[in-house]
Amino acid sequence: MIRKLVALLMSTLSGPELTDEEREAIRDLGFRHFIFFKRHFQERDQISALMAEIKTLSERLAQGQNLLAVDQEGGRVQRIGPPLAPEFPEPFEVARRGASEVEKFSREIARSVRFLGLNLNLAPVLDLAGEEAPDFLRGRTFGEDPKEVARFGEVFIRAHLEEGVFPCAKHFPGLGGIEKDPHEELPEIQKVRPEDLWPFKNAVAVGVPFMMTTHLVVKSWDDKPLTFSERAVDILRRELSFCGPVVTDDLAMKGLSAWEWPERLIYALAAGHDLLLFCRPLPELLPVLFEVAKEISTSRVLRERLLEGITKLSKVSLPSQQKKL
Repeated sequence: MIRKLVALLMSTLSGPELTDEEREAIRDLGFRHFIFFKRHFQERDQISALMAEIKTLSERLAQGQNLLAVDQEGGRVQRIGPPLAPEFPEPFEVARRGASEVEKFSREIARSVRFLGLNLNLAPVLDLAGEEAPDFLRGRTFGEDPKEVARFGEVFIRAHLEEGVFPCAKHFPGLGGIEKDPHEELPEIQKVRPEDLWPFKNAVAVGVPFMMTTHLVVKSWDDKPLTFSERAVDILRRELSFCGPVVTDDLAMKGLSAWEWPERLIYALAAGHDLLLFCRPLPELLPVLFEVAKEISTSRVLRERLLEGITKLSKVSLPSQQKKL
């Protein structure tokens, strides 16, 4: 059961090189999906060696591709920087220059990700937010006009797919107009504004392969954080017709501090998420995962949900991969 669970888990590593404990977990338990941060990127040869070692160690047990992810939005949320990549401007500023500049920006972002052997960029940010947005969102979006955000989001998504990198639209159903930062506390709203959904609907229409939810309570849907809300995932599936893997935002965020780590993983899985993002070093998660696996083994519903998630992840592919099939 633990090997099936880790097939849906994306964690991170302690540093720029694997520890012995991390090597053992990847080799023996099948960990294969990781998110990387600035501390992991020192120089090209080191990164190439790290990616190659992860892939080699995971080959024995892993079924399907490794998802090697990064938040490379541009501006202040840029994990890969000089000398490995240029300093990218904020998406908000690029959007002011028009669609051609957004396309150039999007391609350069995608190439900076692919250059280092990663294949999943947790972007674009499709929330509606302008110059007066709270600090956690300011500058990260393409603006507050839903049509413009949808248009530029489409450019970003298409450019990534053409460059051989999976994009992931976030943060469904939109954090526009919200003051509380989910990194620190759990925001609540009465209902979702129709315009907030437009960029996400368009992203689905143009084939975005991954969609990330956010830690937010929408009272008109239910009283749960979206991360734990089956209703929210159902809306994404049925009303937006999204068929790809649904990703949680970081389950280690303080916005979910009312729940213990095992609860966060179990509730997110039960809600219908297919990739559970937990931005803590792999060794910290091992005791938690054994507890979660034990819980899943006693629940038919959770076991079925686990298999559904594995199937979703196994089917996702880039246009270049589809041509080879």
